[in-house]
Amino acid sequence: MTASAGAWYRVGTVNVTKNNAAVTGVGSSWQNDVIAIAIGDAFTIDAKTWYEVIAVDSDTSITLDRGFEGTTASGTNYAILRNTSGTILTRIAGQIAVQFNQKQLFLDELRTWLNSTNASEELTDSHGLKRSLKTPAQMVADHDNRLAELDEIHPYPWAMRKVEFEANRKQNNEMFAASGFVHFGKHSTNLRGLVNQGLYIIDTTGYQSELFLGRELARLGESKFDYPVLNISGITTKLLMRNGKNRNTYELNSVKLPPAEDGTRTYDSATGNSVKHSTPAIAFASETATNKVVTDRVDMWGFEAFLREINDADPFVYANGLLQSLAADIDGITTVSDNVRPITYFAWYEGDENSRGRGVNWQTASEANRIKIASDPANNIYFDDETGKFYQWCVRGRSFAGAGNGDWGNLHTDIDAQYLDYSVSSPVIHLRPQGKNSTPLPDGAGFPLYSARVRVDDVSHPRVQESKGIFGAMFGISAVDTSAGINGECYFLVCGAVNRLNQGAYHPSFNSSGTAYSTNGINLDNRTFWDSSSSALTSTLDTFTNACTANFADGSTDTTSVNGRYPRPDGRFYDAIYASGQGGVCRDMRYSAWGLKAEDFAEADLAVKSGEYRGREKLKLTKIIKTTDSANAQGSGVSPLGGTEEFSVGDTVFVHGIDGVYRKRIISSVSHSTIIFSELVSRSASGTIVHEKETGISISEEYTHVDVIGDPVVILQTEDLKDGWQGSWIPIIPSGIDQEFKLTRPKISSLPVSRFGGGNGEIWEFYPTTHSWNTGTLQAANSFRNTMLVGTVVVFPYKTKARVTAKSANSVVYGGISGLGSICSTESSDLRGGAVLLYSLTSKVGTSSVSTNKVVEIPWLRAVIFPTTKLIDINSLMEHPPIPLAPPSNNSSGVKALNYNVEENQQGFINYAYTELKHDGTDWGDDSKIHIVDNQATRLDDNGNTVLYGTARIVEPLGWIKNDK
Repeated sequence: MTASAGAWYRVGTVNVTKNNAAVTGVGSSWQNDVIAIAIGDAFTIDAKTWYEVIAVDSDTSITLDRGFEGTTASGTNYAILRNTSGTILTRIAGQIAVQFNQKQLFLDELRTWLNSTNASEELTDSHGLKRSLKTPAQMVADHDNRLAELDEIHPYPWAMRKVEFEANRKQNNEMFAASGFVHFGKHSTNLRGLVNQGLYIIDTTGYQSELFLGRELARLGESKFDYPVLNISGITTKLLMRNGKNRNTYELNSVKLPPAEDGTRTYDSATGNSVKHSTPAIAFASETATNKVVTDRVDMWGFEAFLREINDADPFVYANGLLQSLAADIDGITTVSDNVRPITYFAWYEGDENSRGRGVNWQTASEANRIKIASDPANNIYFDDETGKFYQWCVRGRSFAGAGNGDWGNLHTDIDAQYLDYSVSSPVIHLRPQGKNSTPLPDGAGFPLYSARVRVDDVSHPRVQESKGIFGAMFGISAVDTSAGINGECYFLVCGAVNRLNQGAYHPSFNSSGTAYSTNGINLDNRTFWDSSSSALTSTLDTFTNACTANFADGSTDTTSVNGRYPRPDGRFYDAIYASGQGGVCRDMRYSAWGLKAEDFAEADLAVKSGEYRGREKLKLTKIIKTTDSANAQGSGVSPLGGTEEFSVGDTVFVHGIDGVYRKRIISSVSHSTIIFSELVSRSASGTIVHEKETGISISEEYTHVDVIGDPVVILQTEDLKDGWQGSWIPIIPSGIDQEFKLTRPKISSLPVSRFGGGNGEIWEFYPTTHSWNTGTLQAANSFRNTMLVGTVVVFPYKTKARVTAKSANSVVYGGISGLGSICSTESSDLRGGAVLLYSLTSKVGTSSVSTNKVVEIPWLRAVIFPTTKLIDINSLMEHPPIPLAPPSNNSSGVKALNYNVEENQQGFINYAYTELKHDGTDWGDDSKIHIVDNQATRLDDNGNTVLYGTARIVEPLGWIKNDK
């Protein structure tokens, strides 16, 4: 039914029956007013469901176009009707026809009646009887009065109603796979710091300390729109924050992060207490076994969405619901700073005082301005007829400094009832919702908190279903937190994490996250380096108390260099955010709201093989430790001096053997005093071991790795390295002859090298200075040759790429046979030719220069998989042609891998079933079959060589899988 021009009015009470089209009036008011009803009028009772009058049966009854859909009621509801166009004159004519015979009506009576302003006039009917009839003027007046009555029932007809808003929300939840990014936004054309689609950094003064999302008039990226669009629980929001950052007249969305650590804050992992001290000296003096100064922090950021009531105490509305927006207007209505709310309401992080948003005071805005703002659905404003109030869905950007050293405990929503936590062990530290509250709650173990599932038992809070991809504000096991959002509507979308550098001086052992120059400890304005003889760095405390302050007092990035060298080998600074590596984005968790498609898996597989996929791994810490054992030619383990507290199953250990050779082993078990290996090993009496373990710090994409060369006995006597370093050890000991030193990771580029000793006494030298650094024949950029004197120690930093896969259990193939990929093979040192994948799967550095640019694909001849089952290692079920790789140029290992798609907790991943390849001068010794095992194991190839094989999975999910009903 199409609405026509006319007016609403209310008549008397009626009797209605569910599914019955007949409506019967009750009382005199209905009988008096039913004459005003005409066929074609619109009829309703609840102002929500509408019917058409198709018949006026009598003075007391009418018929609707369909059965009544509501609840049966007797005389308790008023009927509300609306005239269609032209019905006023039709009704006049109808009333005249009922009361008079127009042929006998006196013209002067009719003229008087039509023009009269009285309530009624007498007219003569066909029988000559006088009848009193309402005049047209009175009919209009009655309609106006009834319209005013209707406005009380259904005010602000121009506003979106809650029922319509929720219907749109339901449609979004059915359309999207999960909460996430509907569009990622574009990025700049002249970027030097792209993280991923729509997320980037700007390497220009005034911009380095923030991340940026989307860009106006940008030309790069696959996004449909310049700016990102979020979907959070069915609420879509355009991220047009216009928060004060613009470049070349382009408006930018910035992500603000807390300031870098300065060595004055401690965090106690036993109590969860974080304390800010007045000086680094006091902070370090407060350290205990569990209470440590925070130097290696990881920050997290995302967006919080919540529903709030617009009222006198909280009167502002914001463009697109973005309360941190600095937009100059909302749909042409000028904005002003919102000074009603305190600055903590707008803060990105604790202590942020520069994010106060602008908006329009809804309570004092004119009706015309209200209409303009409310008419734009992007502002997410609606009116609730039940409460008689306006509401706005708002979005706030939030970022959080890691409580202590290392990663967050949980940032994932893929497990039911899992919380958003910094620490998941005692003491548990939950992140807590803020929503419509003026100030955030401190992190802690109590409620309210953010849960990975919004579990609601009370039907009055129906936000149960649309929670995939977001954390919901909870208060108790099954109750939502109504303090943060109306009806518990408050959610958090995690978007990523950032590895942070600190303000102390850089030192490879004492402070690998430092950024400042060292000093002599007397004049803090004089720049020097950690390996300089004038450096006063002898401890982690020194890196803060003896750091150069000349260019850091104002918090600006120090872009100066000394003799072409910066404090850190990679030249990075604490007050800048980078796209990857130390001080950069270590997790991009901006997953698409759309469901994954087959082409998404295929594109990701190509990115993995070409070295373009964004890897992630934990940084390594290496330390030399003495043992208390007696000599044993075939021992099962060793006993480290000081116990085994720092050791874990899976750690790498190089054991000094009786013959002086260091042999690599993997820890299989740990007791109170001994670490055990699954493979026997020779050990020397009271010898040394080199222990490499994971830190709690994630690193992503391209990062700085440090390899140390030297005899472990000498390293242990070297003050700068005896406590360990962030990196690895090259197990080749300088012996005064020409040797090849193979790096432990695939090298992208070299960084400044430092050398200690080697006949020069206990003096560090920056190379090249006094001695020549002869790289000799460069072996595919992953090794070098040099003649080093006995006792030489070298610190060799270089750029490498993070692992793109991690060990994994075998999984069911998602999509059946269509989810099974092809077999690829490589032995290349070329990052574009699979070198990153080769290292990630086998920890072997590809050195061959035969294959370049791309991996070699091999089609499988036969593949048998079973629905709802995993791949099975049965001979002849997975076969392929012989490996087509040419012999390697320098005895490089290779790998073959079958990719297949998997689903876990409704997110998509790619698994790789792989086998290491070794060439014996004749062939690769491969049996042309795919062998399956969980994680990693060893087997013999056809040439009798022991090779690795296993299952690995990409380190980040590709996105959400939509399970269509």
